[in-house]
This record gives sequence, structure tokens and C-alpha cells, in this order.
Amino acid sequence: MKKFLVFITLSLITLNFSFAQKKLSDAVTESDIAETLQSSDSSQIEIQKPDALLITESVPEIFDGIWEGEDRYILFQEKSELKDIVKGDVKLTDDNYIWIYLKIFYGWYVDRAAEKTTRKNAKNGYDRNDVVFRDIQNIKIQFKPLIDSENCCAYEIIVTYPGIRENTVIPVCIINNQLYLDFAIKTNELPENAHDEKIEKNPLTGSWSSIGKVSGIKVSRPIVKENLTSMYITDDSVYYIRYWKTDMPYSTDMAFFSDGKYKYEVPKHINSAGNIYTCVTGRSVTIRNVQRQKLPLENYIMSSENNVIAFGEPYMKKISESCLLKDMMQIVKVSNARKAPPQDPPFPPAELDWHLEDISRVELSNQLIQAVRKRQREFYEKYKLGLHY
Repeated sequence: MKKFLVFITLSLITLNFSFAQKKLSDAVTESDIAETLQSSDSSQIEIQKPDALLITESVPEIFDGIWEGEDRYILFQEKSELKDIVKGDVKLTDDNYIWIYLKIFYGWYVDRAAEKTTRKNAKNGYDRNDVVFRDIQNIKIQFKPLIDSENCCAYEIIVTYPGIRENTVIPVCIINNQLYLDFAIKTNELPENAHDEKIEKNPLTGSWSSIGKVSGIKVSRPIVKENLTSMYITDDSVYYIRYWKTDMPYSTDMAFFSDGKYKYEVPKHINSAGNIYTCVTGRSVTIRNVQRQKLPLENYIMSSENNVIAFGEPYMKKISESCLLKDMMQIVKVSNARKAPPQDPPFPPAELDWHLEDISRVELSNQLIQAVRKRQREFYEKYKLGLHY
């Protein structure tokens, strides 16, 4: 009996070992995955190159100067000598930091909210009060051009906020020394057959990809729009195409729509503000619910190379070509030296005649009022002598 049990045990061990070997031989290895990826057709989807290959640490010249917005001043680059900014025993890195000055109290006070320095080591004195940050925010920035051109006017600002691991991407464009957050970049031209009857092309015609609009260049992370509205402009119409956030991988595929006469193509995906946007669902390439509107296009400005359109009012305007801290400090000093005028009274002033003589005559015949007046006079006499306690 013991020999029989030993035989059964050995048989089970042998079977388990054989089954384990079979599973290991069937398992997918890294080499198998690599061979599968190489054999698959990768021409359909092209993943965008990492942003790190395009990011520049230096500040583009177009950002030089002092910029003013409705509620802030900004310096994208400060070119003073380090000895003019901090104390001699403090060492600073070569990283570029944004300098943000907030207009608070309805613009009557300017707070130095973000600089490369801190309140403890800066040579320029800081106000210490209950309305400013406990310490200055050190916000690092980098730049990524959105257009391959020597005169590029559209960039993504990659912002690193203190204490936040993920970078924040803020798309901006600068046209005529004005900075815009709401803009679009031209991606392709109108088909040639649509210009058969035209002598000269309109620079507006073609596909314009909207770039993700953010709520502003702030000391804290801004809000990014969930939807974008791109355009396709023909000789007589503008077609509005909605894009929305997606978790699909970015691809260079094109999507299509038709007006019944011509077929137009636009990018299927837009990579903007650190997000991927799409105009179709899944693998579809047909765009639906395109809104058409007659030209002209209103309230816009175009770049000198006719490849960027900005809409609405600018977010900021350049007020000085200087990149020196002393010039920015002069603006802060002048702004904080102003005094707000007194508020208007809640009711308009009125010329009232209280008829004090008549009131005195009425009081003479009233014993209660006379008793009150007597106590008031006695209190006043004690008050002059310091005996009112």
C-alpha cells in the first residue's frame, strides 16, 4: 500500500512539472512583443514626438519686455545681474522663472507674487502685510514653439509650479506686441479646385486648428477648456468644427466633411495644452454636426506670416521693452504710492434747515428734556476735570 501511494505522489509531481513547463513555453516574452510590433502596420498612427525634443530653455526674444494685463504685470525674462537682485551670499540656478505681479484691491496695490528670488534673500525690500503671499512663488518656465518658422509667434509655455509634479502647458501667441490666449494655427490650404474661379487666394481660406485656451498665466494652475472650436474657411463661408478631450493616442490622420460640392479635410486630433482633442469618435474619419456661417469673419487679427489668427481682446500688452528688475520695481513703487479717492456717500448731500431756535423754545417748556440737558452739562464738567470714570 505504501509503495502504491508513493507511486501516485511521484506521478502527480511529474504531471505538475510538465504542465508548468508547458505554460512557461507558451508565455509571451519581450522579444515576442517586439517582433509583433515590428510586424504590425504602424503607418496608420504616428505618435507625436516627446515634447522634450522641442522644448527650449532660453526665452524667445518675442517675450522680452514688461507685459501688463487687466489684473497683473509679467516679466518672462529678467536680465539684471544677479548681484542687483539678491544678496551676495545667495546662489541662484540658471533656470528661467516667470515674474508675476498681481494687481489687488481693485488695482490700487501691486503684490510681488512670483519671482526668481525669495522675500528673505532679495536686496529689493518687500512689503510684509496680511494680503501678500507668505513667501514669493518660484515658478519655472520653458518654451516650445508651435510653428516651424524663424518668425514664430505661437508657443506653449511649460510651467513648473512649486510642489506640483506635473507640468502645466499654457499656449500663447504674440501679434503686434499683444499676447493672446485664444488663437488658431493654419494646418492646410483650401483645395486648388475650390479656387478655379478666383484670381488670388484669400489668406484666410483653409483649415485653422484651435489651440487650447486656458484661463490665464497665473500663480496657480489655470483652468483648461474642455472643448475647442476649429474652423475651415472657404471663399464665402466658415465651417466651425468642435473638438473635445479624449484619451486616444495622438495621430496625424485626417478627418473629412463635405458641403455637397467639395470635400474638405482637417486634422483628426489636436495636441494642445497637454491634452489630446478629437473631432470624431473612435476610428471614424467623418465629421458630423459641422456648423456653417457666412463670411466675413469678425473680431480677429492675423500674424505677419498669415499662419496664426487670434480672436477677441488681448490678454496682455507689452508696455516696455526693458527686461530689468529696476524698471519693474519703479512701476510697483509708483502704483503702490497712489491713494484711492474717498468713496462717494451712499446718499446725496442735502441742505437741511433744522430750525434750532424753534427746537430750543419747545425744549424750554419740557421738564424731561431739561433734566436730560442738566445731566449732560454735569457730565461735561466732570469730563473736563477727569472725574467721569
